[in-house]
Amino acid sequence: MNNMKKTSFLLMILVIISNTSIIFANDEHQSYEQVKSVGELVGYYDGILHKQLPTIDEIIKRYEDYYNNQSTIYREYFIEGYYIGFNKSYSGSINDDNPTENNFLNYADILGLVLGEIYGNKDFYDGEKYNPTRFLPSNNTLISDYNLNRLSYSDKSQFLNSFKEKYKAGYREGYNRANFSSINISYEDGIRDGENFGSTLGRIDGIQDYYNNRTRSFKRNIPSDKDIKRKYSLNRNGERYSDGFLAEFKIAYQESYNESFRSINTEENIKPYTNGYESGKTSGLIQGDSNAVQDFYLNLENNWKRYYPTQASITKEFNLVVEDKDYRRGFISGYLEGLSNGYRIRFQQLHNERINNKTKVQIIPISGGEVKLSDDEFSLYINEGTYYNPVVITTNILQNNYYSIAGELIKTSDFYRIEIANRSNEVNNEEYIELSFEYYGKYNGGIYKLVDGRWIYLPSRIEDGIIKTKVKPNSFKNEENVYSVFVDKNYEILFDVRSHWAKDEITAFQRRGIVSGYSDGIFRPDEYITKGEFFTVLSKVYNWQIINYNELSYLNVINYALNQGYIKVDDAFNVDDPISYNEIEMIMRKVFDSDNFYWDNIASKMLYERQYKSKSYYNKTNYMTRAEAIYMLYILNEWRY
Repeated sequence: MNNMKKTSFLLMILVIISNTSIIFANDEHQSYEQVKSVGELVGYYDGILHKQLPTIDEIIKRYEDYYNNQSTIYREYFIEGYYIGFNKSYSGSINDDNPTENNFLNYADILGLVLGEIYGNKDFYDGEKYNPTRFLPSNNTLISDYNLNRLSYSDKSQFLNSFKEKYKAGYREGYNRANFSSINISYEDGIRDGENFGSTLGRIDGIQDYYNNRTRSFKRNIPSDKDIKRKYSLNRNGERYSDGFLAEFKIAYQESYNESFRSINTEENIKPYTNGYESGKTSGLIQGDSNAVQDFYLNLENNWKRYYPTQASITKEFNLVVEDKDYRRGFISGYLEGLSNGYRIRFQQLHNERINNKTKVQIIPISGGEVKLSDDEFSLYINEGTYYNPVVITTNILQNNYYSIAGELIKTSDFYRIEIANRSNEVNNEEYIELSFEYYGKYNGGIYKLVDGRWIYLPSRIEDGIIKTKVKPNSFKNEENVYSVFVDKNYEILFDVRSHWAKDEITAFQRRGIVSGYSDGIFRPDEYITKGEFFTVLSKVYNWQIINYNELSYLNVINYALNQGYIKVDDAFNVDDPISYNEIEMIMRKVFDSDNFYWDNIASKMLYERQYKSKSYYNKTNYMTRAEAIYMLYILNEWRY
């Protein structure tokens, strides 16, 4: 078979395909994909007919008539498809030097089917009647085009018969497929459009009938087939389109009408209840949240039912009498749900925050540092050189009712328990550790430490929303170190100690109940302290176990001191006489059962820290003042607190 005949035949296929399938492409991309499919088909059969894969230039030249007036990208898609098709078929193509019967017969079947389907498709779209023999090639054409004279008579006959049989089958398939595809597309288009228009009109009529107080009946307004055809110009779109449109229009109209009627009816009836419910729930959430905050800070149990209201109280509080019954029912239901949810969620949130922030552990290096809790209400500061190695500070916030509080004290902060782990167990006790609390109260506020079940006042300074105190590092060797801020309702300021050098110590003893002022509101710190006054203060500082302590008098205090061997009473002993530095020194040595107590050490500390020079520097037979006695006892016991 010469190449010219083969090429002419394949060009004929290309022309047929390009005039049928491609013109029905919906968009440019689809058109190019169809061109690629045509190239694949042509390449497939060229692979059967030719022994060698052509170059791109050979393909372009061979099919140059097909590319007239086509774009470059159009040609590229064709060539891509060509190579795909050629590679698929080449391995099974006919060998001109050694033709086989099976190759020719398979080729006849494939060629007949494809060519028949192409012409069947073409006849339908050209408006021709069904005629499978219209373009059926003659025997001579087939023999010439496909070089069948090389075959035996029997093989040639089988090729011709097989080709014709498959051609007719392909024609029938192509014609019918095009026909049914056209019918199906037309019918489906009608269904789609009929559904859209029927649904829209049904929804509108359903809404109108409801608001016009009519009963639900889709038949009332649905248009007749004649009206539908006229209104939507169905006669201009073909019978199949019209049939699909009418069928789906009526179904969609009925469904949309009923759905819109029912939904509005439901919405209108449930709307008052729903609106009331949502409004009530919002109000309940707000109230429940507020109740939870109040209960949590009052340390009450998590119980929202404590605030469970009556329906009458809800109706009155929110003036629900102006609303209809359904709105009121919805509001009350929503309010109770919101009250419960708002309370429980908020209470649990506050509790979780307290748990998460309850404990803080921090390592402080020997250079010192600060521990500050996340609530910004408490901090602890350690100076450099206080400890000889890093220490671990553990701070715990305790619940509000963890400890009992005396009636005269008002609690204004949480309880803070502080533990300091010091592996060397040694400390520079000349330094102080500073504790700070947030505080905005008056002068009667103070920082207290829990000691032996009693809250002991620590000298406190109030400045710019902060109250501070300093404690000795040695005091943290005790197991319990719990601090809090209290306001003392009974505290009365001693006017003559406000600027005194021993103000902090005198105030601390006053607020601990160890000393008190005179009836005129003064303390007279620079007057001499009498023997009776000194032993009374001493008994309270060291908690002497005296019978009838509540009826304390100089007599039973002196008797206790005498029995303990702290003093010797002779005829010259008078409780109202002042006491000298020498006498104090001897008494304190007996109290401590040690000769290591020296008043001079206390006097030196006074001079160094408070710039006050004791009269003991001149003569230790001089008398001690009230301020000096309190300062001494405070310093000697500072480590305890």
